[in-house]
Amino acid sequence: MSNRRHEWISKRAYAIWEEQGRPHGRDDEHWRQAVAERDALERTKASSDGREVLKFRPRQPEALCTGCLGRSASVG
Repeated sequence: MSNRRHEWISKRAYAIWEEQGRPHGRDDEHWRQAVAERDALERTKASSDGREVLKFRPRQPEALCTGCLGRSASVG
């Protein structure tokens, strides 16, 4: 296991422990959960630091409503 991966898992396991009220004797469970979360991040190729952002390309107005131009909405 790389040092970066181990450090990430360690910090995440600690955060899980804190989130769950610092229970005694559940460190293995927290570690396994952190490993599973890291594995999921690696499978999705998401960045482990959360900086990865998907690029969003808005659709062109014509693609949203073909033939809607010229129509007016009536409120009744």
